[in-house]
Amino acid sequence: MKYFDKYFFSILIGMAFPFFLCLLSVVIWFYVDKSDRHFALYSITGLIIGLLIDGYFLKGWIRNMYRLSPILILIFYIIYNIGLYGFFMGFPVFNSFLGLIAGYYYGKKISFEKIAGSKQIKIKRQVLLISGLIMTLICIPTGLMAFEGSGVGGMIESILGLDFKVTNLMIWGIIIVGGITLIFVQIFLTRFAMEKTIENDLSNIV
Repeated sequence: MKYFDKYFFSILIGMAFPFFLCLLSVVIWFYVDKSDRHFALYSITGLIIGLLIDGYFLKGWIRNMYRLSPILILIFYIIYNIGLYGFFMGFPVFNSFLGLIAGYYYGKKISFEKIAGSKQIKIKRQVLLISGLIMTLICIPTGLMAFEGSGVGGMIESILGLDFKVTNLMIWGIIIVGGITLIFVQIFLTRFAMEKTIENDLSNIV
């Protein structure tokens, strides 16, 4: 395993649970408590639980980097999708870049385990399907949020300098076309990273 891969995936895997549980604790605080005095307590509690999980499991996860359960990898992937989606306030374009990481990881996994033939094809299809499905699930709430309030059409008119009224039908068109485009971009980036990684690993062996 290359040093870059080891440290890159170690950071990603090591940050996942502390980040997610800290975020989850803040969400619980927001809906249950909302006291400013307790905010730090909630966030630190989530962070500590995440660090304890890392302390118990992280070494084993890193040691078996490319043999981790697909369910665990999916959990990590979902965590970062949620985090990126929230960080950019429901703007899903940047989630597409996580497809590059997913493709890179599975390309490395395929090369490391020397997976070939029909099994390799099956894994690639599964990775692309899940990558596209998660992007679909991300685009749905973004589309629904576009109709919250009454200022979306006006915002589009103002940003683009339009001299006509943007109707709900037009907004639906933007949502559908934009969503489908993002899904295809996600699948393309995931596949590109996976194929390139496998190709580079094979050339290094030769």
